[in-house]
Amino acid sequence: MFQLLSSLRRNRRLLTNFVGRDLKARYVGSSMGFFWSVIFPIVNLFVFMFVFRFLLKARWAGPDGSEGPVQETALIMLCGILVWAAFSETVTRSTNCLVENANLIQKIVFPSEILPVYLTTSSLVNMLIGLPIVVIGCWFFTSGGPSSSIALVPLLLLMQLAFTVGLGYLLTTLNLFLRDTYHLVGVGVQVWMFATPIFYPASMVRGAKIMLPDWLGLFSNSATLPLGQDGSSRALIEGVEGGYFELGWMLDVNPMHWLIDSWREIIIFGRWPDPSVLLKFGVVSVVVFAVGAAFFRSQQRKFPDLL
Repeated sequence: MFQLLSSLRRNRRLLTNFVGRDLKARYVGSSMGFFWSVIFPIVNLFVFMFVFRFLLKARWAGPDGSEGPVQETALIMLCGILVWAAFSETVTRSTNCLVENANLIQKIVFPSEILPVYLTTSSLVNMLIGLPIVVIGCWFFTSGGPSSSIALVPLLLLMQLAFTVGLGYLLTTLNLFLRDTYHLVGVGVQVWMFATPIFYPASMVRGAKIMLPDWLGLFSNSATLPLGQDGSSRALIEGVEGGYFELGWMLDVNPMHWLIDSWREIIIFGRWPDPSVLLKFGVVSVVVFAVGAAFFRSQQRKFPDLL
């Protein structure tokens, strides 16, 4: 891992050039250029406000159970979408980045380790262009907005970068051995998106259950499992004829839920994120980056032959 980081430092100028080229290529031939990165969030904000005010009449319940204004609901969703879009775009593009740049890797001595990094950096820059729209919306439509907690933004960006790049290293290497990985990732990212509280509050998942039919015969009527770090015991499987599963565990193992929730706390509500959530995401980010970098580095010499 340290050799890979050292290589990235040596090739930082090339990395910067790749990031700049990718950002320019997003809107090549467009008369407004990067301004589209500002227009899209503004349009999305008003679309969400229209849909959830007039059509769905949805509200995002706060910690005390009270329902917030529809403007806040739209801003919460927009913040989650911006973060998720940066993540999903990077993971999808990184998975196939070695195959797409086969001509560089096969013909010259090229530092292939910069590929997932420049894709992640480009997506994060694009995300940071859109987030001020959320901040302005908070100041204009609600009484919320960033406070001193905004000092955590660089740390959150660093952890998001490590987590996404680590996944990119892992998936792009695996894609060389199994080309179906690229297609599986596309499906997996979509499923992951709907399993993450972006368009709905996390409280809906905490209380959701899946009923199991009687004919399965897998669970007794009194089966319970102790869960939670606070020592409390809540029912994961309870007998209601066939029994049911609670879905709250999906939030407990979903790093993207931790990340998006932390961004919302900082940008929307101006609060400091839960330290335990930040710690969990930080540990997962370091582990994912270390595993992905080690796998990438161990197979790097084989890349020209596999391509």
